[in-house]
Amino acid sequence: MLLGNQMPVQPDIIETLTRSELLADMTVEQRRDLALRFEVRPFSSGQTLIAAGGEGRSLMELLAGTANVFVREDGHRYKIAHLEPGNIAGEGAFFSGDSRGADVVGASEGMVAVLPYAAYKTLAAENKPAAMALERAVLVHLERRVLETNARLSALLASRERGKLTAAFNAIFGITETAPVLDHG
Repeated sequence: MLLGNQMPVQPDIIETLTRSELLADMTVEQRRDLALRFEVRPFSSGQTLIAAGGEGRSLMELLAGTANVFVREDGHRYKIAHLEPGNIAGEGAFFSGDSRGADVVGASEGMVAVLPYAAYKTLAAENKPAAMALERAVLVHLERRVLETNARLSALLASRERGKLTAAFNAIFGITETAPVLDHG
């Protein structure tokens, strides 16, 4: 499930898309070719942008605002990521055609750019360089995400070995709560 309200693509929206993080390393022609195919949609806090188990083959880039990614297991819902502008979501189902693997829910008001799979497929069928540039851009994004995840896990494991698991967990996930100081005097 994706957002239902599609905003018309305005010239300033196209300019925003051509400067997006996902398209940043592409030629001007490739960025413009892709930007014209994205649908820009607003979202609100608490709104489901992608529903786990749902159908859909579109790639989403956050342009403004924030969103959280949740997975469900054994009746529990776990937050696994916090998305900020420039982050992408839905890439797995976009390329594989499988059902959505996680919920993506707006954490604030914002705007997303959504690329329908049919638009990408048309570019690929026409052998447009923008299609291959998009594939490379998604791979670069995924590589960065894997490296960040590995760094977080390494820090967590290192802290566990030193007996400071809670401190590392708090640092990794941005929890600023500190333990109360005891007065021994």
